[in-house]
Amino acid sequence: MPAPSISKELLSETARLFYEYNKSVKKAAGAAGVPYTTFTSRVRRCRELGYINDQAEVEFKNQPEAKPKDEVKVVLKPVFRLQQRGARPNDTKRVLAIGDCHDGPNMPDKTRFFAMGKYAKENQVDQIIQIGDFATCDSLNRFDRNDTLKGKEKPSFKQDMASFQQAIRAFHKGLDGLDVPKHVTLGNHEDRIWSYTNRNPEVVELLDQLMFATLDDYGWTHSPYGEFYFIGDVGFTHAPLNVMGKAYGGMYSENQIARDSLHDVVYGHTHKRLDKTFPKMGNQFLTIINLGTSLPAGHVEEYAKHTLTGWSYGVYDIYIKDGKIDERSWIPMDNLIERYGEGYAGD
Repeated sequence: MPAPSISKELLSETARLFYEYNKSVKKAAGAAGVPYTTFTSRVRRCRELGYINDQAEVEFKNQPEAKPKDEVKVVLKPVFRLQQRGARPNDTKRVLAIGDCHDGPNMPDKTRFFAMGKYAKENQVDQIIQIGDFATCDSLNRFDRNDTLKGKEKPSFKQDMASFQQAIRAFHKGLDGLDVPKHVTLGNHEDRIWSYTNRNPEVVELLDQLMFATLDDYGWTHSPYGEFYFIGDVGFTHAPLNVMGKAYGGMYSENQIARDSLHDVVYGHTHKRLDKTFPKMGNQFLTIINLGTSLPAGHVEEYAKHTLTGWSYGVYDIYIKDGKIDERSWIPMDNLIERYGEGYAGD
């Protein structure tokens, strides 16, 4: 498969940091705010395309000396570039919004990811948002201890990441070259990486690199669990958090979210589709959408097999007009795979 595309600006910046830090990939990666493995793959791409070679090094050394950078500090959580909420744009943007995918090695068929990518391609969406829990990360599940029979059935983290990489590749096969912004609002399942690292600080900067190198290499940006990513005045997040730092819950949690929010909200987490408009004073209104889940239709995760789920399987095609949610349509997973899954033959 051809290597994922990287912008010329990113290639030039990678080469600059590489030389500025005397070819130390570790320090340059820290300055760029990306994992070591991600920066390594970018350096490799720079070499292939001629951004890093003997001539480029000579040209860099002949430039005026730049101010020295501060020492790179190792932090438990990586530095994220967050898009801040700004003024509403006066245009219309079409967004493919994808609910919890929960990829894992227990589901080797990646046709649904190919179908979602192909839908984006054939419908020429302007942006793709995945709402988090892209990967289940069952290897880091704390509910089944490793010394139990159930715990011994868990996959390794390496297997989790191999499955995740296969899912991303399938998605990009479906995109077939479509180059639009792609963003993940990380979920509580990706947050398992931070929880594990916090309990085992000796693995700092190791586990996260395996996941984020894949996202970075394929052009996906990401924001932390619990924070909003804005398109106009529409906030996307895996799960809105209350003042206690917990996800809003309960049968009518959307009412609480609408009461406390000053903008439209698109979220996931519960796997239960919801699409509701709430009137506000002054002839205003808010729209709250829960994306459901993009798991295969009818699939229920192990932890929920003995509960009343009412899960909704599909994706949303949302038009954001002048910074607010406008038209939207729900595409059930069965219909999506039937129409757009044909032609996927795996890796």
